[in-house]
Amino acid sequence: MKKILTQTIFDEEARHKILIGFMSIFLLILVLLLALVSFPSILINILFSSPGENLDLSEDIAKVAIYQDTVFKVDNLNKEWIEKAKKENSDCDEIIVEYNYDLTWQALISIDSVLLNQEFDDLDEKRIEEIALKFIERDVEISEEEYEEAYEVDIIDGNGNVKTVTRTKTVKLKVATIKVNTINFEDVLFDVGITTEENIFIATNIFNNISSMDVENSLNIYDGDQVDFSQLKEYPEGYANIPYYNQTDKRWGSLPYGSSPILSAGCGPTSLAMVVSGLTDNKVTPDIVADWSYKNGHRAEGAGSYWSLMTDGGKHYGLNVEAVSRRNPNAILKALSDGYPVIVAMGKGQFTNGGHFIVLRGVTENGKILIHDSASVERSNKEWDLSIIMNESSKIGGVNGSPFWIFRP
Repeated sequence: MKKILTQTIFDEEARHKILIGFMSIFLLILVLLLALVSFPSILINILFSSPGENLDLSEDIAKVAIYQDTVFKVDNLNKEWIEKAKKENSDCDEIIVEYNYDLTWQALISIDSVLLNQEFDDLDEKRIEEIALKFIERDVEISEEEYEEAYEVDIIDGNGNVKTVTRTKTVKLKVATIKVNTINFEDVLFDVGITTEENIFIATNIFNNISSMDVENSLNIYDGDQVDFSQLKEYPEGYANIPYYNQTDKRWGSLPYGSSPILSAGCGPTSLAMVVSGLTDNKVTPDIVADWSYKNGHRAEGAGSYWSLMTDGGKHYGLNVEAVSRRNPNAILKALSDGYPVIVAMGKGQFTNGGHFIVLRGVTENGKILIHDSASVERSNKEWDLSIIMNESSKIGGVNGSPFWIFRP
């Protein structure tokens, strides 16, 4: 040891090597610290690993999915509350619904990065849901509105003639305004226990960083590696009763769907576009449906589309839509046998690492299911067992939820 110290003191080259060593260790620690205050630990491998590393990301992806699913669960809870509020105020002459819901899973995971000190083991779904509900404000305002209404009445004039005159009367209406609003990220931090300047900075920094990143693209399962923007191509529609659209098609793949491109987040609009184009005389493309979906509040930032896109979107394009439970495979088979397509929200499995909509377009004589998967031609060309589709369908609504939608003209 004395020899090493003596050599260090008098040997400039040795001092230089040791200095470089210390600097390398310091920079490594600094990079790790910056990563911990800039990104959730469960997203680092998902975002920054390359396909060649062959890392097992399944555990991290499953944890991210819990936060994504919570956004959809709260959306469903909001809508259940709205329906209850409508019934409680059914005596009103008019009911107005103002629904401003834009909670993101990035907000939830940013908060937990601080609360859990980046330790995402044994996640409590109920606790995450309770945090999500702190973002929500619900209220019902009752008001009275007055307006002048014109009406006609027959009178007899001074000459004994009947004449029609227009008069006005004051009409009073009782109006219930049902409101759901999302509180800003910064305004929720104190309520969830993030109170120090340091923790507020970390949570806000993480939220700003991951909100601007295309995480959805990392959760899709495409044919081959991740999609290269510079190598997008056109896909033929095929000759099936339902045309095939691919969300990565160069005609629309790079167009925006909220904060992400259609190729990353547009499986919902692409699936609905296929069904609408096949069942109606209105040939719509994914970019048209994506634009409508975004403008009408069906885009779930960072998590694709709300399920309401299927019900409201189908009705918007003139179709009858029936939601079906994942416990009712016979209804799915009958619809397909009758020639009616079905869109299904898939959970993690062979079709997606997160969430993904696909189209069921038919059934073979052997009972196999024919599909259109907007992210994969390879999967679209296969015949599938119904059991796989039923088992891997989304459980966001619970095991008895309804992630299937039958479309009829």
